[in-house]
Amino acid sequence: MTITRIAQHFGRPGTPNDQAWIESFFGHLKAEHPHLDTITDPAVLRRELDIRKDHYNTVRLHEGIGYVTPDDEHHGRGQAIRDARTRGLEQARQHRVATRRQIRQTHHQDTTQHEDI
Repeated sequence: MTITRIAQHFGRPGTPNDQAWIESFFGHLKAEHPHLDTITDPAVLRRELDIRKDHYNTVRLHEGIGYVTPDDEHHGRGQAIRDARTRGLEQARQHRVATRRQIRQTHHQDTTQHEDI
C-alpha cells in the first residue's frame, strides 16, 4: 500500500460511528439475510453480496434519507421523489375529506327526507 501511495484508514476500536455507512450496511445485511452466514463457497458469497449490494442501493428505501434509495439520492432524484410523495399525500387527504363531506351530506339529506314522513 505504501509503495502505491494508498493511505489506509482504520476505524478506532469500539467506535462504529467512524465508518457509520458500512456499519449500517453490515447491520442490515446480517439482520435481513441471515442465510449468508451459511454460505461456504467464496464465489457464491461474492455473487450473493453483489445482489444484496445492488438491492440495498437501488431498491431498498432508507429512512435516514427520506425513504428514497441511495441511488435516487446520489443522482439527484431524491428531493423530487419526496416532493411528489408529499403532493400525493395531500391530494389523497383532500379526496378523503371531500368524500367524507359528500357522505355526510347524502346521509343528512336521507335523514331529512325520512323525518318528513
